[in-house]
Amino acid sequence: MVAGARTAVQPVDGELAGWNPVVLAGVVGREVLERAGLDADVLDEVVVGCCDPVGAAGADVARAIVLAAGWPVSAGGSVIDRGETSGAAAVQAAVAAIRAGQARTVLVVGLGLCSVVPPGAAALNRTYGAPWGGVAERFEEVGGLLPAPRLSERAAQAAGIDRAELDAAAEESRRRRSEVETSPAIVAVAARPGDSARRGVYRGDPVAADVVRDWGDAAELPPAFDDDGLLTAATFAPPADCVSAVLLQAGEAPASGGTATVAGMGRAAGDPFDPVGNVAVAVGRALGDAGVELAAVDGISVVEHDAATALLVARSLDIDAERINRGGGAVATGNAGAAEELRVITDGLAVTGGQRLLLTISAGPTGSAAIVWQKDI
Repeated sequence: MVAGARTAVQPVDGELAGWNPVVLAGVVGREVLERAGLDADVLDEVVVGCCDPVGAAGADVARAIVLAAGWPVSAGGSVIDRGETSGAAAVQAAVAAIRAGQARTVLVVGLGLCSVVPPGAAALNRTYGAPWGGVAERFEEVGGLLPAPRLSERAAQAAGIDRAELDAAAEESRRRRSEVETSPAIVAVAARPGDSARRGVYRGDPVAADVVRDWGDAAELPPAFDDDGLLTAATFAPPADCVSAVLLQAGEAPASGGTATVAGMGRAAGDPFDPVGNVAVAVGRALGDAGVELAAVDGISVVEHDAATALLVARSLDIDAERINRGGGAVATGNAGAAEELRVITDGLAVTGGQRLLLTISAGPTGSAAIVWQKDI
């Protein structure tokens, strides 16, 4: 990875709501190339991670980004949809292509403009038939599949995690995110707000900082689902807007200096009732590929779909939850899907010192993915 950049994380209908994903991805991609000191002529491929590749994010959005940005038409484009691990899977696909000699320089983009393409959009439009046909019949006898937050809540209850522990985890995520310095990965983009009067922000104003949520006293909030449930508006990461990108290149880092090297990768799938997707297997494979032990890893960044996610990952890996997301997570700002997966990479590497190891983890009911990054000197 020779460079990375992202937009700020903004709430739905906030400052980024009026951007088209293709156009905004081009803005971020150009920033990444500039930070790497490279021209677009070096691009072999653009790989986009997107868990809802429909509408404005559909129709091979990766190729659309190449053409709209004015980059050489020789650069190809592909889209990866792997559920909650779409962003990490896009990075892994790019690394695999480079290792196989099929490409030398690949731009990986994580799309998460939930104001434009809301979560679940790919399943909501059933004009051409219902998605996942036949799945319901397989799991009918056990009550059917559940959405990710309900699975997290159920797993937390089974693990003996109570409401107070989740509230405390959410507050800690917000505290850490509030106290960490503004990420150097953020590129200021012009605001295109969805509701300028309500937000008090006008088109063209620079957007250069994440919005950290303010939910007041978490203990006072009602359960989001069942009356005796654990998750609330404070402990669930709502949809958000963000675009993130990283540039991966084979061989030695350019003269401008590298950022990090992919030392190991792993992914897994398991029981669809497991909210963290067999994460211990994915992490074990990544660590094995890197030839390191978990104890040697300095930083662990996990995509927080809700406050239970990081706690459940910590228990699956048998580690202290304090080691995870030292700069706060998505619960504090909102979850921008594949863009959040690349955000934990760009931000995590920005705060990780020389020759240290960063482990980034994406996990959900559709599976899990882990990448070990070695920070270059």
